[in-house]
Amino acid sequence: MILWGLRLPVISAAALVVAFAACGGGGSAKRYDDVRKGAALLPPDIALEFLQGIRSRAGGSILGGERNIPPCVFASKGASSNGEYKRLIGRRGAAEITAYGEWILHKIEEPSGHDFAPADIEKPSAWNYYVRTPRNARTPMGTRDHCVVGPTNEAVSKVLQALSAIGVEIAPSFAYIVPKR
Repeated sequence: MILWGLRLPVISAAALVVAFAACGGGGSAKRYDDVRKGAALLPPDIALEFLQGIRSRAGGSILGGERNIPPCVFASKGASSNGEYKRLIGRRGAAEITAYGEWILHKIEEPSGHDFAPADIEKPSAWNYYVRTPRNARTPMGTRDHCVVGPTNEAVSKVLQALSAIGVEIAPSFAYIVPKR
């Protein structure tokens, strides 16, 4: 009797593991993480060259008002605003290049201020792509660096795929745009 009491939880646990594996084992979450963490169809060197070719201008604003988010500068190991964001918020320090894995694309908008919506995916327009670091910053005070890519008339999916290929994380609200491997 004691033997059956001990074996029953082991059998139940084994049955749960087998059932979970048969249902896919959470494979959709894996595919989603791959998209957000840079599993793109484009090679990183080509993506970097594409992003460096976009002539970015200052855009957006930190707290509203004038356009002042500086353009992004892409290097082989990371991105930067060349210290302009630090100057805007009153911090002192040298311009630092932050690794691509620490950046997140958090906003897409037209220069007029219209935010990107799923219905706009085929709309021909010039879009600005806002990236910031660290990825988990919730306010301007928690952001170490912030810059803009664009405006560019390139397809939204092409720009997101390039950002993803170099390692920039894509916000969950835009992850559906990036093709999966």
